[in-house]
Amino acid sequence: MMVKRCAFLDIIKEKGALVLDGGLGSELERYGCNLQHKLWSAKILMDQPDIIKKIHISYLAAGADIIQSSGYQATVAGFKGLGFGTEEAIELVKLSVRLAVQARNEFVEAKASGALTLRGITLGEETPNGIRYFSEGALPKPLVAVSVGPYGAFLADGSEYRGYPGVQTEYLEVFHIPRLALFCEENPDILSFETIPSYDEAIAIARAMSDPYTSRGIPGWIAFSCKDEHHVSSGETIIKCAEMIDKVRPITGIGINCTKPEYVESLIKDIRTVTDKPIAVYPNLGESYDSETKTWYGDPASFVDYVDVWRHAGADIIGGCCRTTPEIIRDIARKIHK
Repeated sequence: MMVKRCAFLDIIKEKGALVLDGGLGSELERYGCNLQHKLWSAKILMDQPDIIKKIHISYLAAGADIIQSSGYQATVAGFKGLGFGTEEAIELVKLSVRLAVQARNEFVEAKASGALTLRGITLGEETPNGIRYFSEGALPKPLVAVSVGPYGAFLADGSEYRGYPGVQTEYLEVFHIPRLALFCEENPDILSFETIPSYDEAIAIARAMSDPYTSRGIPGWIAFSCKDEHHVSSGETIIKCAEMIDKVRPITGIGINCTKPEYVESLIKDIRTVTDKPIAVYPNLGESYDSETKTWYGDPASFVDYVDVWRHAGADIIGGCCRTTPEIIRDIARKIHK
């Protein structure tokens, strides 16, 4: 049974803070996957879906209350461009949700049975007093969020960190609606629109979410990529974006992702001046991304040290984006779930 909007808000209110998972692409690379491809992590849906499921389980074992699907770059048009038929492409898009749901369900069943491992992932250890799991999440049944990437992810040119000023809002709405409908057919718990670079794309998503036949009442947040302490990637203020989201009832929350950790506290404070909706923050590790070489460079931040700062500023959901790992999420979970 999927979690509806009011139920999700009640969970946030009751638990105080939830832990989101971490990076997917960097974990796939740790498993030896080659992501030098236009479809990035969505390519693995075609080739090695079991690895995606293992990564989901590793984050659940680390204490994540919410895991995100591998749908970020999964589109029907993208798969058809590789030669798949329409029906095959639709099934691959939906598979990104199913894998996350299957991983969550397997994890819950394994813990209930007292299992110590699942698909090669260590879940806990046996002690004289019974099994101690490495990090207990806040929820008996973790939630599944669909990762809904921006138009820029489909373009695969790094424009989710710049925006696309020549693209009309109406076109972006047309891009999002059919894909959103496919994801919602799988009844996820949450819709996570992430790395959104602009106010215009947020407006397009808000319009898409306002159609009850498309969104099916599933709660969702819009998470922005931001270029500094006060502005989203295309230049609008985060306050302007948050003011709009505050007025759109189907959008349950607002987020910041794939942004440098040092910018996040100020962004949270700006958001809190105009809305009481839940805030999800999952920055990258603090490095910079080269869209030409598709590589990261620079020094990583002391990521976990920011967690208490973000909570104090008003964040309700905390996790990680690119380059963060299950080990980092485990440390975040221990801080939040202590």
